[in-house]
Amino acid sequence: MKIYLFVIKSFRLLFIVCFFILIHYDSIFADGNKGAVFISGIQNEQTHAVAKEVLWEAYRKIGYEANFEFYPGYRSIDMANSGESDGDIARIDGTHKKFTNLVRVPTPIIHFKGVVFTKKITKKITNWKDLKGLRIGIIRGIRYSKIGTNGLSPFFAENMTHLFKLLDQDMIQIAIAVLMAGKIEISRNYKGSGIHSIGEALYTGRLYHYVNKKQQHLVPDLFSTLQNMEKQGEIQKIIDTTVNDMTKN
Repeated sequence: MKIYLFVIKSFRLLFIVCFFILIHYDSIFADGNKGAVFISGIQNEQTHAVAKEVLWEAYRKIGYEANFEFYPGYRSIDMANSGESDGDIARIDGTHKKFTNLVRVPTPIIHFKGVVFTKKITKKITNWKDLKGLRIGIIRGIRYSKIGTNGLSPFFAENMTHLFKLLDQDMIQIAIAVLMAGKIEISRNYKGSGIHSIGEALYTGRLYHYVNKKQQHLVPDLFSTLQNMEKQGEIQKIIDTTVNDMTKN
């Protein structure tokens, strides 16, 4: 009899627990899966490909699934600004001043150097003025190189692959690109081509993640999460691992 009563009470308790979980399911499990975001980035641009991995992990940590699609440089930032996407992977500081619907996440994702790549030019290059008289190529939608080459009539490539193809075919004499991204492109597609970096960095800066203002409620959590990832060395570890994977033969 005692065993029978114990079993009845156990089933009753189990029923109550299950019923409680059922009616409070959303509130109990909401933090584990808050939804999904759509982030646009620059196609065939290795810096964005690397930064994407950092962002994917950051969004995962705050309970969101980040989905990424890649487009030409200007198209990507325009989509983020218009709200067609929830944000752009990474851009230089001040981007929100031109694209006013964007909100910057204060923690930088990547530190980068913008340098000159060439096949044949040997002149010493230490600043933007040294590019005068050369046929210059930059990627459309990349603000630091557009600002730096203002007045120098650069040729606009659609992406990194297009930019280095123009350089390899001698249609331009120099290409302005992120040092890390250029090295990856050479390793993957242009070994033995003679393309190499020269001179000093023309621009040194940081790239930040930007979200559309409709998603600005995500900024505090992304900020603190990226800060913790940076302090723990997690961001650099993701970058190193991704670059290594991208340059494997």
